[in-house]
Amino acid sequence: MGLLGKLFGKEKELPQLDPSTPAAAKLNEFKSVLDPFVHKIHDKMEFVPAANTVYVYIGKPPGMFGLAWFENGQEINFKTFTTSKGLKQKQIQSIYGRLGEAYAGYESAPRYETTIGDKKVIVLPSDDLVKKIEDIIHIVAD
Repeated sequence: MGLLGKLFGKEKELPQLDPSTPAAAKLNEFKSVLDPFVHKIHDKMEFVPAANTVYVYIGKPPGMFGLAWFENGQEINFKTFTTSKGLKQKQIQSIYGRLGEAYAGYESAPRYETTIGDKKVIVLPSDDLVKKIEDIIHIVAD
């Protein structure tokens, strides 16, 4: 959305996430780490719930974005993850590109709005996108 759309409140309305869905249950399961997380992020967030984690695209994917996720109650962001793996800049750019492409393949997928903490966020429940993100990350992790 452009600047004028934001100024004049023309942001696309999303349906509310049904609290009885598996995506809502997963977000609720991670509530203790998601609440403080959303308060420190001052950019658009799209949550992609998975079986054992929640992935968060931050910013403006598929172009300029960050990625964070939660494992064993800990936040992992892409920057610290790639640093811990000792990746070179070209490798990092390649992975970012693949994560952006994965997201782009789901730009027309249904999205929902929910509140975490006191912030409205977007939820993109997609097992297929989760699998793509995990495949990309696990190639690096292994």
